[in-house]
Parts: sequence; structure tokens; C-alpha cells
Amino acid sequence: MRQVFARCVVAVGAGLALMVAQGCKKQAAPVPVQRVVASVPRVRPDFALGPLPVEDIDAGVMPRVDRTAPRPPQVQPVQAPVQQVDTQAAVAEAQQLQDAMLLEQQQVASQRQQEELDQEIEQDVKAQQEMEAEPRIQDVPELPLSAPVESTQPQ
Repeated sequence: MRQVFARCVVAVGAGLALMVAQGCKKQAAPVPVQRVVASVPRVRPDFALGPLPVEDIDAGVMPRVDRTAPRPPQVQPVQAPVQQVDTQAAVAEAQQLQDAMLLEQQQVASQRQQEELDQEIEQDVKAQQEMEAEPRIQDVPELPLSAPVESTQPQ
């Protein structure tokens, strides 16, 4: 019985040793960690300000937290209808002035383009008149344009 027990202990010990050795061999190498920096929106924490409350802490009772953080007061915009009307009138007047300036610039540019076009037309007419005024050959000579080619190959 002692021998059987000793063999079982030896077999279990050898098996454990093999498992530990196998486990050590098959461990994956640690993967290099790359830092990822992501933009995180800033959130204003809503924590209680001041010292922490000291009370008897019971397992079933939630601790009391004083949430009296000062919040910025909401400012109501002051309504000034007279100023808005004046502002709208000033904006409308400025827009009319800008429109008038743009219209004037467009008219000046259009006149300049028309004058350039008129000059080009006049130059073209003069060039055509000069071409028509040049003397031309009236009679076409009776000579053939190409001389007959004599073949030098025996027939």
C-alpha cells in the first residue's frame, strides 16, 4: 500500500511539474502597448464643495452629501427694441450703400468691356478693308500645275 501511495504521489508530482513547465512555455509575450491620446471633452464635476461630512456610517444608510455648489447665475438679455430698430436701419443703409457701389463698379466694368470690344471690331474692319484693297491676280495662268511624269521602266 505504501508503494502504491508513493507511486501516486510521484505521478501527481510529475504531472504537476509537467503542467507548470508547459504553462511557462506557452505564455504569450507581452504586447507593446501604444498610448492612444483621444480628445476627451472637459466635464465640470458636480461634487460637493467644502469639507467631507463626518457621520456614523451605517451599512444601510447612504451618506448625506451637501450639493450646494455655487452655480453661475443666468443672465437675462436686456431687450432694447429701439436699439434693434436703429441697428436694423443702419444695417439696411450700409447694405444699400454697398449695393450702389457694386452697381457702379459693374457699370464701369461693362463700359470698359464695350469700349474694348468696339476697338477690336474697328481693327478687324480695317484689316478686312486693307485685304480687299490689295491687288489680286485676275487671270489664272494656263500652265498645268504638275508636269506629266515619264516612266523609265521598259514596257
